[in-house]
Amino acid sequence: MRKPEDHTCVVPLQPHSHQLSYVASNADSLEEADENPACTPLVIRAHGEPVGFAMYALDEEDGNYWVYRLMIDARFQGMGYGRAALSRIIQKLAELPDCSCIVLGVKPENERARRLYENAGF
Repeated sequence: MRKPEDHTCVVPLQPHSHQLSYVASNADSLEEADENPACTPLVIRAHGEPVGFAMYALDEEDGNYWVYRLMIDARFQGMGYGRAALSRIIQKLAELPDCSCIVLGVKPENERARRLYENAGF
C-alpha cells in the first residue's frame, strides 16, 4: 500500500465519532508507516471500494507481529468487513516463517472490537 493513491483513499475513512479515541487517524498511521519500514499498511476493500484500514508490524523488541490498526469506516461497519480483514491478516502473518505469535491491543472500553478479537481467538 505504498502507492500515493492508496494513501489518498484511506485518509478520509473514519469510524463513528464515539470511536475516534479508540484508534489513531489513518493519516497519523500512514505517517508512522512512512517513518518505520517495519509497518505494513493495508487498504481494506470491498467490491473494489476502500472500506477500512489496517496496519501490522514485526516488533523487534518482543519478536511478535502486532496488528497495530484495524479500522472500518463508519458507513461500512456491521457488514463483516472487519472480521474478514482480521481473518486475512492472521492468515497472511501465520504464513510468514518468522511469525510465532500475533498480538494486538484494544482499549477495554471498545467492546465491539473486544468481541471481534475474542471471537478470532485473541
